[in-house]
Amino acid sequence: MRIKLFFLLDLFTSIIFFVYLFFLRGEEPAIQVALTIFIAFSPVCLMLSKILVIRLAERVAEEEEIKLNNPDSLLTLAEVDTVAVPMNKFVTDGNYFVTDLFPEGLTQSSLLSFCAIAEQNASHILGQKIYDAAVNRALRLQPVAAFNEIPGSGVEAILNGSPIRVGNPQWVANQGVSVSVNLFNKMDQLAVHGKTVLLLGMGNMARGIIALKDDINPRTKEFLSMLKRKKLETVLLTASGKKTAKGIAKNLSVDAIKANLSPEDKAREVQIMRAKRQTVAVIGNEFRDLPALFNADVAVHLQDGSLVLNEGSDNLKLDIEIPSPEKFLIIRNIATKAADLIKINRRIAYVSWLLLVPAAMMTAPETSTLIFTPLMAFAGVAIFSTLIAINSMRMRKPEEEKF
Repeated sequence: MRIKLFFLLDLFTSIIFFVYLFFLRGEEPAIQVALTIFIAFSPVCLMLSKILVIRLAERVAEEEEIKLNNPDSLLTLAEVDTVAVPMNKFVTDGNYFVTDLFPEGLTQSSLLSFCAIAEQNASHILGQKIYDAAVNRALRLQPVAAFNEIPGSGVEAILNGSPIRVGNPQWVANQGVSVSVNLFNKMDQLAVHGKTVLLLGMGNMARGIIALKDDINPRTKEFLSMLKRKKLETVLLTASGKKTAKGIAKNLSVDAIKANLSPEDKAREVQIMRAKRQTVAVIGNEFRDLPALFNADVAVHLQDGSLVLNEGSDNLKLDIEIPSPEKFLIIRNIATKAADLIKINRRIAYVSWLLLVPAAMMTAPETSTLIFTPLMAFAGVAIFSTLIAINSMRMRKPEEEKF
């Protein structure tokens, strides 16, 4: 948009000088002066100041296996001060396993069996792990009459004519399920230790809790520490309860934790951060991260999760695709370097105008003794364009971040 405006201003200025000089000095001087001004005031240098750097930055990113679907996002990435990250398959490995079963009015086997019955059609990793645990124990699993999965909350099904729910304890309780004090106390104890707790509701009564554990990814832990050292605020967005998230993140370099979030809640949290004038990059690797990604200033697709977007759909392309978390630090270094080079290039472009445009305009008076032809203006633009190209070539691969 800026280049178009400068081009229109250049064209308008040249026409004004041509019309004025046509009546004052005649056609030939008018054409020569107007053409000289048009060339001198051309936004070519300003256009090259960004294009050359972005193209070279794309090439450097490709060497790092980083894909830029939106090259212009580099300049926004250089201004990012907040990074929002998911918990599952990012902070943690995503390899959940069942650790605790606390039934109430059931046996442990029955508790696991009922949870697996409700979760047998679930797409969420927790439901799949519960189902696998039940299958590995050779438990009998009945089919359900109906099934519904609520992202970020849990699942509900109809078994033998009665509703059965498994999921976020708060969500299950909000469905009119009565939870005993004993179960509440157990859930708090487990959550403090960073375990993900799910509540089983059968009819209007809670019948037990099942806890799962996931190990922290050591490389992600170091990655978050690197973000901290670079003075970037880190926000954890998760569907898990606040106590569970705090238990997991207590030894991590995380500035804020937003828990009990549905995918839409995550998007709203990103919008709130942006409303506070924070420039937010969201890193996501699951489909439930999409709402947050689409509301970010910079959407970063981490290609190690279940999120696989349609290559033929431009509407679903995210700004940047990276193969591993540490590549985010590399692409941000590339973005910072690119932004610095573009600033220098723009200064060179402005200097070209400062020197060439006044010289071109000074040839307008009939009494002027200054000789400045269109060819000389073209040569001046070429010289400054060369300087911009030379400066742009400083776009090199950044130093590797040490993990």
